[in-house]
Amino acid sequence: MSLFVTFEGIDGTGKSTQINRVRDWLSAEGYDVLVSREPGGSELGEAIRSILLNPHWKNMSARTEFFLYSASRSQLVDEIVKPYLSKPRAIVLLDRYDDSSTAYQGGGRALGLEAVESINSFATVGLVPDVTFVLDLNYETALERRRLTGQNADRLEENNHEFFELTRAAYHKLCRRHPERMYLIDATNSEESVFAEICSILKSKLFSYAGSRK
Repeated sequence: MSLFVTFEGIDGTGKSTQINRVRDWLSAEGYDVLVSREPGGSELGEAIRSILLNPHWKNMSARTEFFLYSASRSQLVDEIVKPYLSKPRAIVLLDRYDDSSTAYQGGGRALGLEAVESINSFATVGLVPDVTFVLDLNYETALERRRLTGQNADRLEENNHEFFELTRAAYHKLCRRHPERMYLIDATNSEESVFAEICSILKSKLFSYAGSRK
């Protein structure tokens, strides 16, 4: 048995906090848990990440941006995610996956959700998460949370309000399109409430999940 879980949402929604809490909980339950991130995760992916998030490349085109994300993702799937999921009782927790490209580049950059999802499928050899949590928060609140942490804005975070509203709207549309695996979580709730909701969903998935990946 294995389970592939991804966390999505605009920056500042608390994804990292929840991923760490879920990792600790599942590890204590005896699961073999891997946490990784996008873009990055592999050595090549981290090199691509440094390009993607560097404000120096502010004139990068939307299509170039998308293909760089896809390249990093393809390497992560082939080198790390698929091999790990072949292990018994393995759970992979990813901070972003292909839904990020669909929302950010398909929605925020207006490349089109359908076009991006098609290329996503090729880049990931059709590997779809079992569960995807979309932590939902409005732009103003997410921005304030980022400011409170004192983190500097990267190239993506320097985009304007409209870009993030389009991205957020795309996430909402994806949740309606893929209700069998995507769960919209209200990130304005307390950290404890969000964690409890995520745990409840994962418990039901782990209980009902039968079979293993080939």
